[in-house]
Amino acid sequence: MGVRTSPAVLVIVLATAAALAAPTARAAAPAAAGPAEFTVDTVSDGVDADPSDGRCRTASGACSLRAAVTAANNRPGSTITLPPGRYRLTIPPDPRLILGDHPDPTTGDLNVQAPTTIRGSGARATVIDANHLDRAFRMQADTRLSDLTITGGVARQRELPFTDTGGGGIANGHHMTLRRVAVTGNSAGYGGGVFNVPDSHLDLIDSTVSGNTAGEAGGIRFDDSGTVTNSTVAGNRVTDPGDRPGSLAGYGGGIDIRGLGAVEILNSTITGNSSSDGGGGINIAPAYLDSLPSPIPDILDLPLGRLTLRNSLVAGNTVDGEAADCKKAFAAIASGGHNIDGDGSCRLTAAGDLPSRAPLIGPLADNGGPTDTVALLPGSPALDAADGCPATDQRGVARPRGAACDIGAYEHTP
Repeated sequence: MGVRTSPAVLVIVLATAAALAAPTARAAAPAAAGPAEFTVDTVSDGVDADPSDGRCRTASGACSLRAAVTAANNRPGSTITLPPGRYRLTIPPDPRLILGDHPDPTTGDLNVQAPTTIRGSGARATVIDANHLDRAFRMQADTRLSDLTITGGVARQRELPFTDTGGGGIANGHHMTLRRVAVTGNSAGYGGGVFNVPDSHLDLIDSTVSGNTAGEAGGIRFDDSGTVTNSTVAGNRVTDPGDRPGSLAGYGGGIDIRGLGAVEILNSTITGNSSSDGGGGINIAPAYLDSLPSPIPDILDLPLGRLTLRNSLVAGNTVDGEAADCKKAFAAIASGGHNIDGDGSCRLTAAGDLPSRAPLIGPLADNGGPTDTVALLPGSPALDAADGCPATDQRGVARPRGAACDIGAYEHTP
């Protein structure tokens, strides 16, 4: 029996990808405009006084985050610097201002329409708070975010079906890099923290995705390729999913992978996530398998989706309160070796893998470093059990601290 995508769902997915990928109509930039450096100097959510001049200036003369994004949209390659502060979005979205697929940059979420770098002053010091009005960011171009927290995002049905129920913190349609970023306390229909549509790519590095909720994909949804390196995905939840496209394939409390692109999880920790179905930690099931019986037999385990785990810890995740770290359908979970799989459901058998092993870890907490992590406790089987690793752990602590690196995002320091 082959994979069959329902026509209605296919239309939705293609519309989603086109909406996020298509360039948005906007006033032409000045002839002399090029990349610029914008430093935000107010936490107020002011609109750019002249969206066409490529300058970050509100009516009061200040440079707000919203005005900086608008200016950067007219000057591709620009960098926005955010000093410490809580940047709260306060302008509700107005559906009447949306033209076709194009969102309105003056209301609701921040619409990044040109390649942009946004740098905070540390995830514990620089907070972008969507204030439960809308999601925080909609990425329609290549972006790099670092050293900040994204919280308070809510994705509601508004601009397009599916697109706007996806990505409580961020809806990503291009190549996005998050480095030393915390995505926490967001909610959505799909992808409570981050939703990556088809033809997109996410690189999550030295970051934490935690405490997000969704009807499907509590933490991160991948509809294409991506990497998770030296990062923690913890405490995300799938709640009350209802009848959703692809529901027979499960949901994924921490990470839900639905595309055909390769996803790699390296030196990372996935723990404490929960779901009502599928994999509590990781769910991988390409396409939308609505026509298949439930549960999907293991004999149909075709390798259409591709996930690789290496030096990573996947443990303590649940489905309806029962241990369930991984679930796959029409996909392959490959091991690069030296992983811990708490309940054995990820089926990892490469050299150095430790299936069905209690990891002995602490709770998600501030263990030093820019974002929260999950510490390894004394006696953990993860200690000195990795093979090769980045030069530092998620906190910036040098690896290794013992005979070898530790499994997961955290390097134990005696």
